[in-house]
Amino acid sequence: MNDISDMKNQLVARILNEIADMLELQGVEFKPRAYRRAARTIESLAEPIEQIYAEGKLTDLPGVGDAIAKKVGEIVETGTLGYYEELKKKTPVDLESLLTVEGIGPKTVALLYERLGIRSLEDLQRAAQQHKIREIKRLGAKTEENILSGIELAKQSKGRTLLGDALPIADGVCERLRARIGSAGETCLVEAAGSLRRMKETIGDIDIVATTKNPSDLSDAFAHLQGVQRILEKGVTKSSILLDNLQVDLRVVAEESFGSAMMYFTGSKDHNIAMRNSR
Repeated sequence: MNDISDMKNQLVARILNEIADMLELQGVEFKPRAYRRAARTIESLAEPIEQIYAEGKLTDLPGVGDAIAKKVGEIVETGTLGYYEELKKKTPVDLESLLTVEGIGPKTVALLYERLGIRSLEDLQRAAQQHKIREIKRLGAKTEENILSGIELAKQSKGRTLLGDALPIADGVCERLRARIGSAGETCLVEAAGSLRRMKETIGDIDIVATTKNPSDLSDAFAHLQGVQRILEKGVTKSSILLDNLQVDLRVVAEESFGSAMMYFTGSKDHNIAMRNSR
């Protein structure tokens, strides 16, 4: 697989997931689920989405109907999507930052905006500290407490960790995941990516890329590693945990996509943009 093409797979999946979040915020039914299903399909593809598009086979993919296929085609051709950009302009809240708080999804964001006018992480923290969230019937005092804890975790995850402190954590995670896959007699690839692999002096989080024939088993093992403080997200191909006060993200990809996935998840944002634009 071409490395640049695999990055396009990830770009398409990210845009579809963000569309789902914004539609859910608006209270749209059914469509968010459809966009997320299409995103999961494209994110886990072994072949380049550009090739599938060129062959006119987008609608052969599970969960990709005519409407989504048209949007995927626009992303493949232009690197963005007009519909997505319009949705962002119409979204009244900082959805990206609010969704970093564990336990808050687009529907809760919509409720908080409707009842309290909350637009940002700062608004959310202020409302929780003033005990306004507990007054909302669907939420209550316990949710308010969890939100305050989640905000602190979200702020911690934005902090930087010294490379020397992060390396042993990443090595330990990789070793345990290799042992888990290897115990089933399977040849595996598990490596740290991201800014840690680039050997930056400080890192924001740890990115792990792995291959396995049983992604559900590996994701489950990852979520239940010894010392996990909190499971932030758990899925078949993407999971996140808090370990030693550091966020660790796991991406499970097809073996033939491992090299390109490592390149995508190791490269900086500017590097990946440059790679997408070099045709």
